[in-house]
Amino acid sequence: MESMTYTLNDTQVVALESEFDAMAVSELRPLFEKLSEYTGDVLADLRDVHFIDSSGIGALVFLHKRLVMNGHHLEIICGPGQPRDLLDMLHINRVIPCHENVKAYMQSSGMVVAS
Repeated sequence: MESMTYTLNDTQVVALESEFDAMAVSELRPLFEKLSEYTGDVLADLRDVHFIDSSGIGALVFLHKRLVMNGHHLEIICGPGQPRDLLDMLHINRVIPCHENVKAYMQSSGMVVAS
């Protein structure tokens, strides 16, 4: 699975693509362990993920719980499609905020967004 990380203000962003399934979670385990120890908030960008399964959901919940234990938050960027539908169906979006795009995330976080 392809992934990219970058920093947006003090938020660590991890952009994923393709499928977020058991195989991808296995490959990404070291990255998620590192992100769980990050001293700030984390944003998971799933806009380019077209499929997520229970392993991907479990990895997001794991990351969320570890960040909360350290006083930080996980938020998700997730456009329309199967990942968003599954997050909605499982009510994950009630616990982990989901946004349509980076601009929506920035606005909800009080960041200044240029027009």
